[in-house]
Amino acid sequence: MICLSLFGIATGIGLIYLRKWARISILIWAGFCAFFGVIGIPIALLMPFSPTPNTANLPAEGMQLFRGILLTIYGMPLLIGIWWLVLFNRKSVKAQFAGTAVFADQSLPRKPACPLPVAVLAWFYVASVLNLLFLPLLPFHVPLMLFGYVLPGSAGKIVLIITSLAFAIAGIGLLKLKPWSYSLTISLQLFWLASGVASALTPNYGAVMDSYMKDVQASFHLPETGASPFNFAQHYGWMMAGGLIFAGAILGLLVYYRPRFLEAASRAAAS
Repeated sequence: MICLSLFGIATGIGLIYLRKWARISILIWAGFCAFFGVIGIPIALLMPFSPTPNTANLPAEGMQLFRGILLTIYGMPLLIGIWWLVLFNRKSVKAQFAGTAVFADQSLPRKPACPLPVAVLAWFYVASVLNLLFLPLLPFHVPLMLFGYVLPGSAGKIVLIITSLAFAIAGIGLLKLKPWSYSLTISLQLFWLASGVASALTPNYGAVMDSYMKDVQASFHLPETGASPFNFAQHYGWMMAGGLIFAGAILGLLVYYRPRFLEAASRAAAS
């Protein structure tokens, strides 16, 4: 989350300076906002909320209020995402972000460059290594499931560190148009996507998430009666599904831009 926040700030600064990569980045953000809004609103409307034993007498108005809050949480990103998709795809806006290239000499050969969506993803991978700086500061243990098996504290941290560094190295390789980096990136995405699917299908997935939520609650010294009045165990599957869809979308983007990247890498190696 910290990495996403920093990347969002960088995108905002890039938009102010009319950077072309920032326009691509904001379109990716907008696409995900709209997608998860479209998925989340029907879930918030149709999914029942079951009160916990501690709050069995919670009035129905409280349930409806919470449903309204969820609709707002999903509805606002949906509207913002649609607005951004329309705004940053207008011809006049595109021209503003391409203004620095209009006066370039068209007779000169263009320097090979990483496709912009892949470059944005690469910078995200590089920036994500900053999350490791905040890992020791978390007051609770973040569970790491690998193909349905929960790794213990030290082993989980080691795997997380190795994975973050691998993604950062892959990101640097993508920016430098190294063909091996594309294979590494796709392999990492496939590995963790397969692990996520296997973990989601594991019978003890809900129990692991329940234990995690209790650890988070205990780390903030909240009494058990201060827990949410709703049973979120039934929502864990939707949370995992959203993460898998996100990972699958990134994998699809990598597959789509692979020929363009390899072409640019080949021209860069020949120059």
